[in-house]
Amino acid sequence: MSRLVGGGGELPERDRLFITLKISLALIVKLRKMENLRHAFKTALMLVLISGAVAGCVTTVTGPYTKKASEEKAAQQYVQLGLAYFQQGDMESALLKLQRALEIKPDNAEALAAMGLVYQRQKEPFLAEKQFKSALRSDANFTRGRTYYAAYLYEQGRFKEAVEQFEKASSDVNYEGRAQIFSNIGLIRLRLGDIDQSIKAYEKSLTLRHGQPNAVLALSSLYFEKRELAKADKLYGAFWESVRRGGASHSPASLALGIKIAREKKDLNEEASLMLLLKNMFPNSAEYKTMKGSS
Repeated sequence: MSRLVGGGGELPERDRLFITLKISLALIVKLRKMENLRHAFKTALMLVLISGAVAGCVTTVTGPYTKKASEEKAAQQYVQLGLAYFQQGDMESALLKLQRALEIKPDNAEALAAMGLVYQRQKEPFLAEKQFKSALRSDANFTRGRTYYAAYLYEQGRFKEAVEQFEKASSDVNYEGRAQIFSNIGLIRLRLGDIDQSIKAYEKSLTLRHGQPNAVLALSSLYFEKRELAKADKLYGAFWESVRRGGASHSPASLALGIKIAREKKDLNEEASLMLLLKNMFPNSAEYKTMKGSS
């Protein structure tokens, strides 16, 4: 099954702003000392934040807070720490920190959605879906949580439900991952056999963020299927340029598509060149055997 980007087991880029690959022993000690944090809201709140964006830097939060503000801050920090453990593969610690966040703020949508990710990773689909739905009941405008749920549905093979959730998420014009949402819609629409809607979604994705190699290649393939050779060839050329610049890599499928386009153009030199690449790079692939057999 093709993988969606930005959901399920993988975190989107902005989540990683709160994640580091290594959690220091000193931080873990601090966390253990903070288990009675709720009883210390009248004092200054201090907690080391982990930031994947600024390697080696820590942020200390201090200052006077109201009880409500302190609760919000503490819950958010436990969510961040839960995601950090999740990224490291420590599901037990991730659950403990996320549960701590929910003890402080039971309707925290980010904590609920993160719990869904953990349960999904643990192969507990019933519990995962329950948490994703709870997150969206708590905050129907939590777009990132909705994309998590959509990716979960896709993983479960519930494609129609998945695309419905992604389409709802796509209406958030301020969401920074909107281009990827449309790419995911394009992928699922293709799996549902709706080529025209798939093309529309991929084109929208490229309008929002130019030069996405996977979206460009997908569109090239779709236009080839529709027998629109000029568009397919132009897009394939753009993908090839991404490969040349190091922004993408060839796969058996991408080379096979290029060979098919070359054959339609009756460009024997391009066909031979791509066949040689396919043979050298992926000699045991099904695509090479198919292309060789049809030459």
